Amino acid sequence: MNSKYEMLPQRRHALAACIALSCLALASMHANAASLSDIDYRLGDGLHIPRTGLTLGGYATAGYDKLRGAPASVGMDNLSLSVWWEGQGRWKLFAEFDSKNTLGAPSNDIDDGRRYVALERMYADYALSDTTSIRIGKFLTPIGRWNLIHATPLVWTTSRPLSTSGVFPTNATGLMVNGRLPTMGHDLEYSVYASNGRELAPNPALDTFNEALGAHLNMPLLSGMQLGVSYATFEQKKSAGEYKQLVGVDILWTRNRYEISIEGVYRFSGKGSAWDERGAFIQAVVPLSASLYAVGRYESFHTALQPLASQQWVVGLNYRITPAIVLKAEWIGAKNNSTGTPEGFKSSASVLF
Repeated sequence: MNSKYEMLPQRRHALAACIALSCLALASMHANAASLSDIDYRLGDGLHIPRTGLTLGGYATAGYDKLRGAPASVGMDNLSLSVWWEGQGRWKLFAEFDSKNTLGAPSNDIDDGRRYVALERMYADYALSDTTSIRIGKFLTPIGRWNLIHATPLVWTTSRPLSTSGVFPTNATGLMVNGRLPTMGHDLEYSVYASNGRELAPNPALDTFNEALGAHLNMPLLSGMQLGVSYATFEQKKSAGEYKQLVGVDILWTRNRYEISIEGVYRFSGKGSAWDERGAFIQAVVPLSASLYAVGRYESFHTALQPLASQQWVVGLNYRITPAIVLKAEWIGAKNNSTGTPEGFKSSASVLF
C-alpha cells in the first residue's frame, strides 16, 4: 500500500473529526448569524465566533530556497487550520491540521518534501483546578521549547534545529497532566505525559512512539531567564525493542528585545553507546530596528553510528511587518554533514491568522 496517497483508517478518523468540528463551527455560526456583526477580527488573534466559544485560526508559510546542488524552488510549505472551543465549564477542545509542502517544489527540512495533511494536535482539556489540567488526545511532545512553539510565524528562522526533531517524535497520543506550582514567589510549570503507542492519525514522516513516559519542568531563574528540564523513556515503532532514555535542558534569556536560547538533548540507547544520539544549539537574536532582527545559530548534532558530529550554522534576518506577518531570510552552512542538512539560502513569508 502506498502510504503517501492512500488514506489509513486512523487518518479517516481524523478527517471525520475535522469534518465534525467544521460542521460544529458552521452550525454555531448559522445559529448565531445575528451576532456576526459583533465580530471584531484582528490578524493574528484568530476568528472568535460570538456566543459559541469557538475560535478559528491557523497560519500559512510560503518559501523560496536556493540550496547547494539544487535548483531554486518556490512552494507553500505549511497551511495550518486550528479550531479551539472553550465553554463556560471545565472542558476545552482543540484541533490543528497542517497541510505540508502544499504547493510548488517541496522544501521542508523534516519530512523529505512529502505532501500530506498532518493531524498536528487533537485533544480535550479538563481543568481539575485553576492550576492543574488533564489533557487526553494528540499533543506536541513537551521536550524543549522549540517543539512547543514551532509554528512558523512564531519562530525566528525558516530552518529548524536538528536536535528539536531528529531525536524524538514531535507528537504523542496519550494522557498528560500539566499545570503550575507556586515556588519561591514564581510558578513552576510542569507536564507529565504517557503514551501507549496508539497514535492518532500517525504522521508518515515520523517514527512515532510505541510507548512513552516523560516529563518537562520550566522554572524562572534570574530576571528575564527561564530554565527547562526534560526527561523521557520510550520505544519507537521502527525500532521496536530498542528502549531509549532522553534528558534535555533548555534555557531562554530575554531583555530589551535581545534574546539568547539554548537547547540540548542526549538520547541513550538500550543497544549501547554507539547508538546514542545527542545535539545542542545556541541561538542569538539582536534587534536592528523596530521591526528588523539579526539571527544567528550554531548547532552540533551527533547521530547514531557516526564517528563525527555534524555542525551547522545559520545567519539571517527576521523582519516582522506586524506581529502576525513575518519575513525571513538566512544562509545555512554545515561541516561533517552526515545528516544531509540542506545548505544554502532559505527564505519564507509567514502569516498568522
